[in-house]
Amino acid sequence: PALRPLSQPRFRQERHGLTPAEKGTAAHLALQYLDFSNPDAAGQVAALRDRRLLTPEQADSVDIRQLETLLASPLAADIRNGKNVRREYPFTVLISAAELDSGAADDRVLLQGVVDCCFETEEGLTVVDFKTDRVFGADVAGRAEHYRPQLTAYSAALERVLEKQVVRRVLYFLSSGQTVDLSFKS
Repeated sequence: PALRPLSQPRFRQERHGLTPAEKGTAAHLALQYLDFSNPDAAGQVAALRDRRLLTPEQADSVDIRQLETLLASPLAADIRNGKNVRREYPFTVLISAAELDSGAADDRVLLQGVVDCCFETEEGLTVVDFKTDRVFGADVAGRAEHYRPQLTAYSAALERVLEKQVVRRVLYFLSSGQTVDLSFKS
């Protein structure tokens, strides 16, 4: 009988480019280290590559125009003016299940996550989540509502961990350059 060759394991298979998820990871890595006071997005990404915080393939996948748009945005100005700016802030907190679902029993839930960015203002904390979804125009608002529970949960966790009130919840969609404020609609 004819023998069929075995297929190569995934790590040996030839690949061309990053997957969408890998591109999203690369964008978030760049955002983690982005200096919001430096408008040179291309130079910053090149420096991240040189410092080996991004691989060459990751650096090439980062959309410089999107970062330039972000750096010129009012949200970037808010971050620059904020105090105690935290990026990729990990948290673990035990909360009431009712905080996540008003119909939930009186159970406790261990909530873990990583907040893309948060900072303090005179009024309180602002929570920012950067999204790499490819949505534009009227679709942005609908997609933002999809993320409301995530920002609500992150806000509840940060209020416990940092012992400060969250007064603003913001999504920033990199593809469209749109900021959506999801502050406090129930």
